[in-house]
Amino acid sequence: MKWFVVLGLLLSAPLFHAQSSGIVRDGRTLDRLVGCVVYDINGQKSTTTDGNGRFEWPSEETLLVFKALGYKSDTIFWNGIEQDQFIDLIGEVLNEVQVVERRGATELSLLNPQGFQTLGKKELCKAACCNLSESFETNASIDAAFTDAITGTKQIRMLGLDGKYTQIMFDNLPGVRGLASTYGLTYVPGPFIHEIHIAKGAGSVTAGYESIAGQINVSHKNPDNAERFFLNGYIGSGGRTELNLVLNPWSTSNQKKWTTSLMAHGAYSQLRRDMNEDGFLDNPLFTNLIVRNEWRWKGNGGWAGQYTLGASYFSNTSGEKEYNPLDQIKAQLWGVNLRTKRYEISGKTGYVFENKDWKSFGTQFSVLHHNQAGNYGYRHYAGEQVSARLNLLFASRILSDQHKFVVGLTGVAESYDERVFFTEFPPVNLESLDQFRQELVAGGFAEYTFSPNENWIIVAGARADHHNLFGSFVTPRLHARYSVSKRSSLKFMTGQGRRVPNALMDNVGLFASNRQILDRDGLPLDLSTLDMEVAWNSGVIWSHKLKVAHRDASISVDAYRTSFQQQVVVDFETQQQVKMYNLIGRSFSNSFQVETQYSPVRRLDVRMAYRWLEVKSDYASGFLDKPLLNKHRAFMNVAYETKTSARGSKWSADVTAQWISKKRLPASQNLHHEAPGTVNYSQDFVQVHAQITRVFSAKMEMYFGVENLTNFMVHDLIVSAENPQDQSFDSSLIWGPVFGRMYYFGFRWNLFPVSD
Repeated sequence: MKWFVVLGLLLSAPLFHAQSSGIVRDGRTLDRLVGCVVYDINGQKSTTTDGNGRFEWPSEETLLVFKALGYKSDTIFWNGIEQDQFIDLIGEVLNEVQVVERRGATELSLLNPQGFQTLGKKELCKAACCNLSESFETNASIDAAFTDAITGTKQIRMLGLDGKYTQIMFDNLPGVRGLASTYGLTYVPGPFIHEIHIAKGAGSVTAGYESIAGQINVSHKNPDNAERFFLNGYIGSGGRTELNLVLNPWSTSNQKKWTTSLMAHGAYSQLRRDMNEDGFLDNPLFTNLIVRNEWRWKGNGGWAGQYTLGASYFSNTSGEKEYNPLDQIKAQLWGVNLRTKRYEISGKTGYVFENKDWKSFGTQFSVLHHNQAGNYGYRHYAGEQVSARLNLLFASRILSDQHKFVVGLTGVAESYDERVFFTEFPPVNLESLDQFRQELVAGGFAEYTFSPNENWIIVAGARADHHNLFGSFVTPRLHARYSVSKRSSLKFMTGQGRRVPNALMDNVGLFASNRQILDRDGLPLDLSTLDMEVAWNSGVIWSHKLKVAHRDASISVDAYRTSFQQQVVVDFETQQQVKMYNLIGRSFSNSFQVETQYSPVRRLDVRMAYRWLEVKSDYASGFLDKPLLNKHRAFMNVAYETKTSARGSKWSADVTAQWISKKRLPASQNLHHEAPGTVNYSQDFVQVHAQITRVFSAKMEMYFGVENLTNFMVHDLIVSAENPQDQSFDSSLIWGPVFGRMYYFGFRWNLFPVSD
């Protein structure tokens, strides 16, 4: 089974192809063959096997020819019915020739109009990658940083904008949103991930209207690609211990209509450390449990389906070093104690018309219940989200493959219930907040792909939606790709995106303080007065692949501008207060990035990048640079691996270094007590991460790494740490690393590797 990828090269609307599939192997060792050429006897169609030796072919009877270097060609009758049929080729004697294919850890598409960048398994293994928030440590386009100096929560930024403006998808279904807009990055353990696809700018309208800065699609491991039995363990000097299990017992079965995979994650830390001696825990204490069960159905006559069940439980404690919510006396200290329960069900069903693999329809649905409760210091928080979403899609063409289209309908029903309250009178001036919101959205969309020749692909789309709270609106998108040559492409894109703010969880870092949450005029905030956020994003990408001294290299240059028409401004410029209000005036983000990859010698890969940002907004106090955001970032990743021995063993090493320029500090964080109006900046700094991996065989590997090798830490980040009962207590304004040098060790055990 394969999802039908609508619009040719867009990874946006997963429908099902009526495809059969096969796996090409070495007839002697049963190793899967990569890059084997497969074509029909008439030479009209062809394909090649992927990194797992797998290929797909339309469901039709024909004679297929298989050719692979070093093997005798073979011709077989293809009935077009079976899935993952094995084809074994007989090797020829080629003692003096060895052909090795190395797939890049990060791959850049020259063809896709959206400019997708794919992070594969090799890239994800360059770091510990405990969860999704840590999967971008070796990526130049995305920043990952802590929200505050206490809770240990990480968020991402793209194009200089917070992660809430990036649409994060799980298997092409909206994933991180609502009350999970910040914490949701921790809900996907790294070993659960098959690939990550990153696209800057507004995405396809088939995925909804919420993409503003970009779109990240996380492809989970599933019954088609997951290991049969995989175990990953990790332990870090910060106290984190985790274990991940992947079970896929029916991965090699070709005849079963139903297959399933099960993944489980457990993480635990109860180590109390205070290396900077500020009286607060360096790392939170936690217990995390995640279970994901996916089922795949391969029916007859072009039918197929994918259905997933997921459950998560998170318990986090942080704050003063001796804080203990279970101890009546120690519970009076300033601390964070949060419990989250999350349940998800999703499914996709598709049908491809017989003998018309370009014509199909599909359905997507998801249901979610998210409950989160606990306290942030003297604030008590309780939030509940219930969401249901249905997407119907139909894809076809007009006369030929030059004109393709997809149309569909979307329905969303959600309810949010959030409360911030106090069980007793707090020692500081705080406020209660309540919000109950029900959202009903109904919409339709259409997307047209025009491919007049090999050089041009133009994708134009629009969707019209009606929101019960914000009325009717239209969201247009346009993507275009022009191939300058076979190795060079230009891409242009523009589009509008919008989202409903969840002001509390979108800015959860502000709870790590005693700041009052007020409106623009300094009055108690009414959350219902905040408008839907609306922005236009436009960008251009030039990508070029070349040879330097007969070695592969690539360069990519991109520039984007995001202009907000409506935005919720989060204003930290006033001491002891944070103000939230609707934008009056201008707000924009300009981004420029150049990135290059080169392999100067065999098995050595070097990736370098530079990025410049200009992010400004109208605040109540003036038109200012966004605080706590660096304008410049330089990045370099160097990866090397030794030659693989006959037994399958090798060493690999990876080093990532980045320079972060100075950041503007809010006026409320006047560290040097200068006169009012003085602009303060943080210092710039360098961070280095490194990892060494020993692969013993296809079954076992171990890795050892260090984060923040230079041990750079920002001290005195917590204002009034010695007196958390003071109104000025604040750990929400963080501009650099909170933790010092941290070591970790782990292993990956694949009991039944592919070659077995």
